[in-house]
Amino acid sequence: MKQMVRVLLLGVCGYGSNYIKEISERDTPGVRIEGICEVVPNVADLYPIIREQNIPIYKSPEEFYREHQADLAVVSTPIHLHYQQIVTCLQNGSNVLTEKPVCTSVQGARKLEELERQTGKFISVGYQLNYSRDVLALKQDILSGKFGKPVSMKALHAMRRGDKYYARNGWAGRIAVNNCAVNDSPFNNACAHQFQIMTFLLGDRMDRAMELARVEAEPYKANRHVENFDAIAIHAETVNRVPVWYFTAHALQEKKLGPVAEYRFEKGTVYFGRDYGSGPKAEYVYEGDDGTVTDYGKIAKGERLQKFYDAIQAVRTGSRPVCTVQCAIPHLEAVEQIARIPIVQVPEPWMQDLHEEDDTFHTIKDLQKTFTWCYTHQEMPSSVGFLDEK
Repeated sequence: MKQMVRVLLLGVCGYGSNYIKEISERDTPGVRIEGICEVVPNVADLYPIIREQNIPIYKSPEEFYREHQADLAVVSTPIHLHYQQIVTCLQNGSNVLTEKPVCTSVQGARKLEELERQTGKFISVGYQLNYSRDVLALKQDILSGKFGKPVSMKALHAMRRGDKYYARNGWAGRIAVNNCAVNDSPFNNACAHQFQIMTFLLGDRMDRAMELARVEAEPYKANRHVENFDAIAIHAETVNRVPVWYFTAHALQEKKLGPVAEYRFEKGTVYFGRDYGSGPKAEYVYEGDDGTVTDYGKIAKGERLQKFYDAIQAVRTGSRPVCTVQCAIPHLEAVEQIARIPIVQVPEPWMQDLHEEDDTFHTIKDLQKTFTWCYTHQEMPSSVGFLDEK
């Protein structure tokens, strides 16, 4: 078993800061940062560990591999850079933990799967819910047939985001960057997890997600300063004919909506975010039609960055983490199909700009009410008069 795991961090000034902080602040044993790839100037001034351990900084993985090797590369760079950087890391003998999405196309994901087979290395995708121990226990019970066959899945999750959010980099809210698809949206980024986890839970193995047969969607845009949509309703169907509903947005007047979810099975329902009298319970709870109740909130979820520790363990043991490239493909399928659907620009009477804390939020009136109703009744917004003349 490999004891010391050499890690290459690609991108440490965005979400990737979590990894360098985890390693330095928790003094993670048996892990050494072999190098960092970052284009932000003076990155060494941001984290004391870089100077303390004399960690070399490079602008690209190609530069790093000319001088070093790494057992694990952690990719936390912009979406449109993932594919080529993952290819480079695999071809240079590194396993990969990449933030979602794994890349920008289903075709690219299939190629990465083939490259995994050719190199004998793994790609672990950072949908963190897939690594949470309560979720894995829930999936094991689903696979065992404890709840019977799945009947339908639905979820609702929205988070308000304003101009500052979209101005934080050059790809937020973009459809493409340098002729490379990005399709950044609440569905593909901040609120991607609640859709992806439904396909993961429906997968026929612990390390697989259920792929999609069709996708219908209504994408809406309130923020005229961004390219892509900022609110969407989705009705998909998996290849084993399970309907999947999802509602998400950034163009929300309220700061947050959900997450809530209901997964119906033949013998009962799994809830997330259900109110049992003292406010929404942010845990999975199964309620059987026979009165049985299983509270998955009683299961310890694991580390905050469990995906990182699972990748480290997989390097040491020669195993593979549970969230594979295939687990990311159904979400990518939905993103690609939605990208072909025309975006509806929200009419002015339905829009309201909110100014709070030096930020501006471009919101859709009554969106919470509409999405909540559609979630409850499994309807699309257009069927209930959404955006009709006020």
